[in-house]
Amino acid sequence: ANFTETASLTDTEILRTTCKLYGSIFAILFVLFLIVRNVKPEIFNIKKTYEDLSTPVAEEFFGPISWIWKVFGVSYHTIAEECGMDAATTIRLFEYGVKLSLVGVFNSIFLFPVYKFAGDQVAMATYDPVKELSLSNMKQGNLGTIATTVAAYIIFGVAMHLIDKDFEWFTAMRHRFLAKKRAQNYSLFISSIPESLRNDEALQQYFRGFTGGNVVIDGDVALDIPKLEKKVARREALCAKLEHAINVLTIKKETPMHKTKMCGGDKVESVPAYIEELDQLNKDISEEIDRIATLKEERGLEASADPEAVVAALATTEDLTGPAGGEDTKIEESTQEGKDSESPRDDEEEKSKRKSSVSERLSSKLSSILAGDDDGKARTAAFVTFKDLASTNLARQAVHSSEPWEFVPAEPPNPQFVNWKNVGKGNHTRKMGQLISLFLTTLLCVFWTIPVSFIASLSNVEALTEIFPFLLEPVMKYDWFANLLAQLAPLILTVFISLLPHILLVFVKLECLVEIESMQHPSLFSKLAFFTLIQTFFISTISGSLWSSIEDIINDPISGVALVAEALPAQAGYFIQLILVQNLLAIGLELLRISPVVQNMVRKIAIKLMGFNLTEKERSSTFMGIRSLSDPLEYYFGRELGAKTILLMMVLYVYSCMAPITSYFTLLVFLVVTVSFRNQFIYVYPIANDSGGKLWINFTKLSIISMIIAEVILLAVVLLKEGYIAGILLVPLIIYSIIFDRYFRERHYLVTAFLPAGDSVEADFEHQREGITYEWLSDQYQQQALKVKAKYPSNFKDVAPAGWVDPNEEGSTVELPPGGEKDEAEFRGEEKADNEETMKNTATPGSEEGQAEFRGE
Repeated sequence: ANFTETASLTDTEILRTTCKLYGSIFAILFVLFLIVRNVKPEIFNIKKTYEDLSTPVAEEFFGPISWIWKVFGVSYHTIAEECGMDAATTIRLFEYGVKLSLVGVFNSIFLFPVYKFAGDQVAMATYDPVKELSLSNMKQGNLGTIATTVAAYIIFGVAMHLIDKDFEWFTAMRHRFLAKKRAQNYSLFISSIPESLRNDEALQQYFRGFTGGNVVIDGDVALDIPKLEKKVARREALCAKLEHAINVLTIKKETPMHKTKMCGGDKVESVPAYIEELDQLNKDISEEIDRIATLKEERGLEASADPEAVVAALATTEDLTGPAGGEDTKIEESTQEGKDSESPRDDEEEKSKRKSSVSERLSSKLSSILAGDDDGKARTAAFVTFKDLASTNLARQAVHSSEPWEFVPAEPPNPQFVNWKNVGKGNHTRKMGQLISLFLTTLLCVFWTIPVSFIASLSNVEALTEIFPFLLEPVMKYDWFANLLAQLAPLILTVFISLLPHILLVFVKLECLVEIESMQHPSLFSKLAFFTLIQTFFISTISGSLWSSIEDIINDPISGVALVAEALPAQAGYFIQLILVQNLLAIGLELLRISPVVQNMVRKIAIKLMGFNLTEKERSSTFMGIRSLSDPLEYYFGRELGAKTILLMMVLYVYSCMAPITSYFTLLVFLVVTVSFRNQFIYVYPIANDSGGKLWINFTKLSIISMIIAEVILLAVVLLKEGYIAGILLVPLIIYSIIFDRYFRERHYLVTAFLPAGDSVEADFEHQREGITYEWLSDQYQQQALKVKAKYPSNFKDVAPAGWVDPNEEGSTVELPPGGEKDEAEFRGEEKADNEETMKNTATPGSEEGQAEFRGE
């Protein structure tokens, strides 16, 4: 074959090769999935296999073939309830893509004949059906471009109609989500709290006055507790070590040993050494929590308007931080004597002295904290929890301060995903973090242009051989080698795109977000989506078009414009190739769950080699970051929507009218994605940090902007084709689309942010009729380090002394057989008396009677 025939592959030939290669791989993977799906339910229906992941919708595992259409019988409401609101809205986005692709297919019925028979077939150097059936085949000034304008009105008109209808659906689903009995829905996050309200009591009093009723359950001002958090982290790590050591001792009947230092150090028995260290940590943590609790109480008393209550409370509060005796003791003794003798009310002079003493006491308590010696300093942020939805939504929407960035309310994150290190960061710190994050993202975008432009040029084999002359000979000799090189660009670009989320996530973490940053965070989605559109789409389009036309533009600028107009629609082949490479292979691997299965195999080998497979818990838990099948990763909505779906939508918007064949491929991809992820959300992915559809809002905003940009690009191409009448007719569509965007931004997005007042009251009445109680809301937003005073491994009872009560399972007491107490004391290397003394010093939860029983009193 001569060089021109081999190197200058047409779009049709490249697409044919792409479909053969990736279509075949996907077909093989899909058929394999159909075969093994019902054979290995522990892999493909983990929600039914593992009890802690169980959901009713996963109980019916459809047949090996029938699942393809039966998954569409599961309603959006069921998916939202049992698989998460994010799952339901993501499927809705996929189905929006299916509907719009069908409209594009409909448009192709009249666009194909226009582009083929009104085109410039003679001018085409080689026969290329893909180009022949696109706008690039149209002659300059041909009236056939009016058909392009008609197609644009149809597809973009339908797109706006579908978005409008989807918004009605989403608003109803979103309000149903906001009315659920979830801690987030009953709480609000307050940032930049004024100093006078930085204690729990003052904050609660403010919101009681604001709502006009006793509807506040909690008002937790965040505290600086770095030392306590370090101790709690040490305890968590120590509990894991102790748990495994106990398993080695009780199951393998071996005495585990370890060195006290990494280099050198004595070798000691692990279990008694770990227990001693854990007892001390529990004691320290318990005392620190009690000290901080006392400090918070005293802050509340300081804010109280009743000085008698301050003195009375101080008299009955145990001082866990100050030494015995001294002025504090005198205050307590004085107060107690007054109580015992039932003395008359003190005169004003005595009251003044007492208030002065209280102030001195509180001042001494705070001095060490303010100096940074102790934990407990109040931060400038808090979480407030209410009894009803109406009060919560009222407080969220109110303006609480005349200062723009002071006392700002917001929807809180899920209690499990609060990023406590960022709670209380100042407004200036957060804004600076956002600015730095934006700057770094922009900088990366600029420098990312270089490799992306180069990769886009690789799709042209002739240009590639000019850059790398050594490729010329094999390209001339072997047709298959030229076809292989043509697949390089989309494959390498897909790899590049997969690296982006990890880099951008680092930038997102600079923004000091209150919610833990993850691959599904809205901030990551926004950055990734804009990055994908700018780099993957626009840079690839411009570089691909200019690369093939740059020399002609330099030699003849006037005719060069026409070449660009031809090259832009012709880029459709490259993007079809890209979306096939990016999606088909990934979906096949997703369905077969290759990554989780491989991880599980590696984890089994690792835990066997390292001896962490002694119990069912060890065999099924994540080890060294390697997950088991029973502990699946959440679906990263932000990453997937930002990297793949938004690009797929942009390709559909831009090329459905210029190259109608694109719609057939987007229809295929959207259909495959919809079917596959309906299955995955129902049977595989657990609900993790459900945003309640916030990503749908962000995606829709960006989708409308992408639609307007696509219309402008189409206008530019039509004008470059000298289709002036068609171009003029396109202008009203662009204006209407801009008005549509502005109209939605005025009220539509705001309505989805809050539960309406009427719906809030109705939901509250409904919850009251159901007999709602509020214990579950208490302490939901208390800092994790302050929640647990004493903690032991789940298997600690296997080595615990008689009478030990598990603090994690209240009322669970260990009883030993005769002689067991002696054996236990010997095992721990202690005499019985020493053992009892240790247990006295160990902090335990529960009542005074329970503590006395624990200490053996």
